[in-house]
Amino acid sequence: MTSPVRVVKVGGSLLRHQPEAPAKETAASLTKWIARQSSAVNVLVAGGGEFAEAIRRADAVYDLGEEVAHWLCVDALSLTARLLGGIAKAPVVTKVEDIPSVDPAVCVFDPAPFLRNVEPLQFSASLPHAWAVTSDSIAARVAESLAASELVLLKSCLPGARVGYVDDYFPVAAAKLPLIRCVNLRSRDFEEITWDSRP
Repeated sequence: MTSPVRVVKVGGSLLRHQPEAPAKETAASLTKWIARQSSAVNVLVAGGGEFAEAIRRADAVYDLGEEVAHWLCVDALSLTARLLGGIAKAPVVTKVEDIPSVDPAVCVFDPAPFLRNVEPLQFSASLPHAWAVTSDSIAARVAESLAASELVLLKSCLPGARVGYVDDYFPVAAAKLPLIRCVNLRSRDFEEITWDSRP
């Protein structure tokens, strides 16, 4: 990459249509937030949202096992990547080499091929294939792989507003990142704090 890279995890709750926060409002807020940021290549990673929740319910009913459920959720991220691409009017890429190299740029990264073919070879220890790992840790791993200058967690709240803001593995996955910002995209002025709960 020739320009700074910002990896932006877009929480699955932001992709859901809600009467109090319609999808068009999410698109407008995302565009407005990106426009306020410093110059960088913005690589968006979508959360699993309702697709991941459906798999979690299926695992509870059918005892799929964490390995099977993990890869089903990874496949679901391909769907939410395309959904986010439509919302953000941004291209969806599946390979690191297809990420734009000059700013300003916005793309959506589908992490499924990366998790299957690149991540196990690039890192000495792959992400666990368990419910402790969600798209939060996956976005952190993508950020580390891209040597991103920061990871931004765009969600519907800030840490402390509810239990389980990030997945259990996130503090480990994000430990080597230089900067992590948490942003409430639903707030009027995009309230944010810096993540400081590292191991």
